[in-house]
Order: sequence, then C-alpha cells, then structure tokens
Amino acid sequence: MNEWELDFLRRIVQLDTNSTEQKNYVECSEIIKSYCEEAGLSVEIFDPNHDGRHQPNVVATLDVGADKTVLLCTHYDVVPAGDVDAWTYPPFDVTVKEDRVYGRGVTDDKGNVVAAVSAAKELIKRGTSKVNLKILISPNEEIGGIWGIDYLVNGPPAIRGDFAVVVDSGPNYISIGASGILAGTITVHGTQGHAGYPFAFNNAIHLSIPLLNSLMEFIDLRRKVTSELPAPPGSPYQNLWGRFSITMFHSGTKTNIIPGTADISFDCRLIPEEDPDTIAGDLEKFVAEITSDVGIETELNYITKAKGWSSDPENPLTKIFVSAVHEVVSPDLPVAADLGGNDGHYFTRVGIPTACYGTIADDTNFHGIDEFMRFSDYEKVKNTLIRFAEMCE
Repeated sequence: MNEWELDFLRRIVQLDTNSTEQKNYVECSEIIKSYCEEAGLSVEIFDPNHDGRHQPNVVATLDVGADKTVLLCTHYDVVPAGDVDAWTYPPFDVTVKEDRVYGRGVTDDKGNVVAAVSAAKELIKRGTSKVNLKILISPNEEIGGIWGIDYLVNGPPAIRGDFAVVVDSGPNYISIGASGILAGTITVHGTQGHAGYPFAFNNAIHLSIPLLNSLMEFIDLRRKVTSELPAPPGSPYQNLWGRFSITMFHSGTKTNIIPGTADISFDCRLIPEEDPDTIAGDLEKFVAEITSDVGIETELNYITKAKGWSSDPENPLTKIFVSAVHEVVSPDLPVAADLGGNDGHYFTRVGIPTACYGTIADDTNFHGIDEFMRFSDYEKVKNTLIRFAEMCE
C-alpha cells in the first residue's frame, strides 16, 4: 500500500460513518470524490436526501470507449465500533503493524473502496483497461443497501453494466452467490404483575421456554436444506446450507415484576434457491403449531426479508474474472457462495452477472474489536481488479 493509498484510507477511516447514526456521510463522500478525481476519474454524486438525511452515493467513472462496462460495488458505511475502550488501537484512525492496518472499516469496506479506486488509477496510468469502469461507493450497505446500491440500481440513476464485482467479500475464494436472510422477532404474550403473586399472572419468560426448546428443532430442519452452490472453504458442509439462529432474548423491566412479554429475535439464512416468503410461511406454520400445542399467545414480525442470489459460473465474464483471480492469487482458489448476504442481489435481479472478491478474511475481526486488513490481501484485490479489466474483451 503506497503513501497515497494509505492517506486515502486514513482520511475515510477517521470519519465514523456507522449506519446506525448515519453521520459523516457527506464529509466522507466529499473526501472519496476528491481522491477519485485525483486518480483521474469523473465523479457524480447521487443523493436521495431521504427524509432530510443526506445519503450521498459516489459514482466514479473510467470511460475508455469500450463496448462493455464493469461495475465495482463498494460501501463506506461501517458498523458501530462498540466498546471503544476494548480496542487495542483507536478505531477511528489507522494503525500500521507489520502486514496489518487496524481501524473500524479498514477491511469492511473502506480498504476495498481504496483498492477499487487505486486499481482504476493504475489502469489510467497504464492505459490498459479494455472495459469501462463505474465504481459505486455507497452508504447503508450494513443495513440492507436502501438509499445506497438499491437507489443507484433501482432508483432514478438506474445504473447498468455488463458485469458487476462486489468488492466486499473474502480473499480466500471467489464468490458467485450469497445467502438470503429472514430476520425478525417472535413476541410471547403473558400478563404483567407483582412478583410476590406469581400464581396470579402468566410469566412471559416461563411461557417462552417450550417455544425456545421447539425452535431448536427448527434449527435442525434448516440445517438439512442444501444448495447446489459450494460453501466457502472451512465450512462444516460441502455445499451452502440453511441456518437458523436465536440471536436475542428480551424480557422484563424490574426484579419484582412478572414480565408480560418476551421477545425472541432470530436470524434465518436462506440458500440462494429459496424464496423468503416461502420460508416465512414455513416458520409461521411451525410457530403456530407449537403455540397451539402449549397454549400460548405469540406474534411474529419481520425486520428483514431478502432473497439470496447466484450467477452462472459459465458466463464468459465470470470465467474471465475467475481466471484473473487465479492468475494474480492462486490457481487453487475455489469458487463458492457467501454464508452472509451482500449487495450482489441488486445486480442479478436486473440481469447483471455478478462475482465477489475482497479483503475481508475470516479472522480480520470485521464487525468486531480491533478490525484489521492485511496489506497482502489488499494487493491481491487491487491487482485482481487491474488484471480483470486488462483481460476483458
């Protein structure tokens, strides 16, 4: 990583652009715009300014007059740093230690923003790109892409290309798909009252226990659902599989009050072949049968419903991208699908073949304390993007 790249990374990491508070978006987009222009790219800002909140999307273009255009998809929003005092290094600065750089968002996904822009900068210097590039640098990926990539693809900008690379994945495999997600909360209703009179009220925590036990059976049912797409290296199964997790349990307000409600939150991961509405129906039926059997009242609400996606491995541009990664990194790198979700589904839904590659290695503490990026992984991503643009016909 050269001085220009490290300075670019430092300046955007220093801004806390967490998608919960959605602050510093304008400042971050202006810094990104300036570096893109310095790299020789033409830049447009698309800001839907939804509900009075600025949501600037940076679109940086390299137009070489080619017949084909490749979209590089990245994002500048991050998850909150959490307990700042628990960090060994300051989360909103970059700290270099040997082959690593530390800071919130350095690998997810600000390092990949820099890699995409730097790759375009090098292609301009060499004059070797055989495709036009559009680098889409958006907010809100961490909360589903609304007013980010969703806005660029499905909103008034209606950006299109012949191929998309989601530069927001891992360096140890090439992804051509990702999981869908169904997330929500099951609320168990009891009756609130004084804890000195437990016989007079229905304790929502106690009522939740048989439902929680039964949901463990749903976990087993989901585990048996298998995709045709391979799972990433290191997975416990050869192919991508269904997953269901109970992720939060909230109930009660005081030690001497019988709680009247209990909230069981869940995250259900879908294989790309599944439809979220169908799986929602399966879950609703499962919960209804259990609650009927044990005589409790529940309510189920969804927070997220998103379909997974996949691309044809035989698509010519997909094959060129895989070849570029194999040439730059290793011919042994496998092709698989992501266990998590990403913005790729926005492209495949409008017929744009998509692949994913990025710096987010499994051990880089992304979304955790002391997030880091390896410089060696950064170079793999940047050089892959350069080589892909040079190989495309």
